[in-house]
Amino acid sequence: MRFAWLLSALILAGILALLQHYALANLLYWHYLWFDTLMHFVGGLTVATFGIALLVKRRALVFLIAMFGVAIGWELFELLINAEREANFYFDTSLDLLMDALGMTTAYFLARLSIWRYA
Repeated sequence: MRFAWLLSALILAGILALLQHYALANLLYWHYLWFDTLMHFVGGLTVATFGIALLVKRRALVFLIAMFGVAIGWELFELLINAEREANFYFDTSLDLLMDALGMTTAYFLARLSIWRYA
């Protein structure tokens, strides 16, 4: 079952990379403001799927801390490379963190229904 989660994470990462490449080539982030929100949801889902595949046992606190660290780390990275697109950068960051959390929560609940069902 763990292999299925790892394979799913790799497929999601591939989809995310293709979407990112296409989005940058076609300026989707600037033409469709909602696209960044979608990418953060898929990114959170992808990272959480990797985390679930790597955790041997269900440890909600370890999972929560790791996912929180990744989401905050990504937002700091965006800040460091001057990726702020909007005048209201704090609102955009809050929305990004919310979508990261929703993607991660989706993966967590799917894990609770499958791999972590009896853990």
